[in-house]
Amino acid sequence: MLIFGATTVNTNPLQITVIGVVIAVVFLASIVGVLGWMLRLPKETERTRTATKAVRSVNKLTRILVPLLNRSEATDRIVALATQMVLQRNGHVDVLAVIEVPFTLPLDAHVEEDEKLALEALDRAKSVAARCGVRNGTRITKRILKARNAGTAIVREAEEQAVDLILMANTPVRVRGNMQQVPPVVEYVMKNAPCEVLVLSQGHLTAIANRGVPESTEGKTIAAGTLT
Repeated sequence: MLIFGATTVNTNPLQITVIGVVIAVVFLASIVGVLGWMLRLPKETERTRTATKAVRSVNKLTRILVPLLNRSEATDRIVALATQMVLQRNGHVDVLAVIEVPFTLPLDAHVEEDEKLALEALDRAKSVAARCGVRNGTRITKRILKARNAGTAIVREAEEQAVDLILMANTPVRVRGNMQQVPPVVEYVMKNAPCEVLVLSQGHLTAIANRGVPESTEGKTIAAGTLT
């Protein structure tokens, strides 16, 4: 403030006016509103609760059993699916090749041809898992099990290992018109498994493809369910 005689001059640059106060209040309110909109949690609905529950239940599937029932593209795909699932969930895959020993032989009998096929199936599964980035002994174990009945052995293995999910490849054993017959092993596991079962099926057109129709016409479906 400068004083020249009797004259007073106000040099304070801060001038508070009504319009300035209104603009400041509006600006502050807009910032608070935007921040509130960005930070507020969405209202939980029945749909979001159901989706969250489904995601959490799937994320708990960390111990997976994969029985090798046959050598096929479906089996390779089921091994690949299992290994990719455990990679995302820090889980483990048990790859199991079951040799059915007839009652006419002791359970520990040496069945050379079946053992050879089982070893080949395990090596093939190991190669598929390796392509997916999984190494034997870290995320995947493989072994051979001799049993009288493959279905019973798979269910017992699932119980003893406390697995969360069984992944199986289904290859229909017979086709009658448009009907397929589920292999007895797959049917038994689906009915008696202590956990969820996921079955990959190549569909009816696989049988047609084997008779000369181009492979591109194959139909592939996935069936899943919780069996008790």
